[in-house]
Amino acid sequence: MDEVVYNLLLKSASGLALLGTLRYRLTSTQPVEQATGDIQTLLAQAQQQATIDLSVFQVEGSVAIPLLTGLRTVPIAGIALVSFIAPLTTLVSSADPARNLFFQFHDLDSDHVAGGLVWRPGEPGELVFSALGTRLLTAP
Repeated sequence: MDEVVYNLLLKSASGLALLGTLRYRLTSTQPVEQATGDIQTLLAQAQQQATIDLSVFQVEGSVAIPLLTGLRTVPIAGIALVSFIAPLTTLVSSADPARNLFFQFHDLDSDHVAGGLVWRPGEPGELVFSALGTRLLTAP
């Protein structure tokens, strides 16, 4: 799949604001059942079901926050949970143990993501940020 790129604005509770870049792509999926039929029948079936089916996508990419991660990007890997209607959430963590981070985000709309990023989770100097991302349009 194509790579998606977002400009990030990160802000901590103490007011520290940082800029960065998120790049990721979906690499593989679990099989998904396709629903068929008219819309009224599908809506009636959906209202009777007590469970929700999710698809799990493997995610790979990188995060760059120059004032936090240095000049090199931090490789990330994780999963995206997607329902029949829309993506629910994406959970990624660093693949580089020297620059440990955890990032959870979800789509607000087709051009924006929001979530939270923890830099060095579990360590005494961990930093917690809220994150807002704006998608960069890339040429085909």
